[in-house]
Amino acid sequence: MRKDLQKKVIFSLEIFLFLSFSSCSWMKNEQVQREQPQNQVGHADQQAQSALEAGEFQKAIDIYEEVYKKYPEDATVRSGYIRTLESIRSTGDRDFERNHFELAGNIYGILARNWLHFSGVSPSLSFSTDFLEKKIKTSRILLGEKQALSYLAAGEFQKAIDIHIEVYKKYPEDAAVRSSYIRTLELIRSTADQAFERSNFELAGGIYGLLLKHFSSITYFNGSYRSDRRVLAEKMKTCKKILFENGLEKYRSGTLDQAISIWKGILAFDPEDQEIKKTLDIAILQSHNLEKTK
Repeated sequence: MRKDLQKKVIFSLEIFLFLSFSSCSWMKNEQVQREQPQNQVGHADQQAQSALEAGEFQKAIDIYEEVYKKYPEDATVRSGYIRTLESIRSTGDRDFERNHFELAGNIYGILARNWLHFSGVSPSLSFSTDFLEKKIKTSRILLGEKQALSYLAAGEFQKAIDIHIEVYKKYPEDAAVRSSYIRTLELIRSTADQAFERSNFELAGGIYGLLLKHFSSITYFNGSYRSDRRVLAEKMKTCKKILFENGLEKYRSGTLDQAISIWKGILAFDPEDQEIKKTLDIAILQSHNLEKTK
């Protein structure tokens, strides 16, 4: 009897211990399941912040996109994702305000390209795709103007025009783009006129020739540009005539090297002038012959 009672007590104790351990195990598993996304989010947030500090914005987005796919309904995940995207946008805004238009445009571009990836949180963002596209466009236009002015200051007029052509091809209907292009052409034309007045006919002729070369693109502005082909051609013709006569004077005085240099200058802005080519060839041949006799 006593043995039976002991067995019942031991059996009851075993059941109690089993139920206790099972309950603890279940609670522990539940706690682990709760902590798992939190741990992953915390780790992802640290990685994303490091990427942001390093300027690796695409990497920061990729990190949160991965954890968001696993836990799309988790409030912590969503808030962290939104915070990361807003931080990237703020960096773009700061660069834009500091006139770092290339950097700003690239950042806005990253957000625009990834928009579909974070569409689930986009309603909670302070910006939209329209905002990004406008910022990208404005950044490109202002960057083009900035680069063109830099090239103008350095006397690299072809590069300044090339920059405007590139932007104009992207936004041909934009009034600001057309105005900026026209303004640059006017500045280039003004530089040519000033060079002409200072008797720097090689520089003036070169610029008039450059403007003539791009006259077809200028006509797209429906007469907004004040110069026409005839005026530019006459100006360049005058420069060529004066330079040619200056070269003849040097040639007749025996200073062949100076004559050759002047005529080469003409061909630099009008390479198709056959008369200048023949005259230059004769002068170069005579110069070589003189060198042989020395």
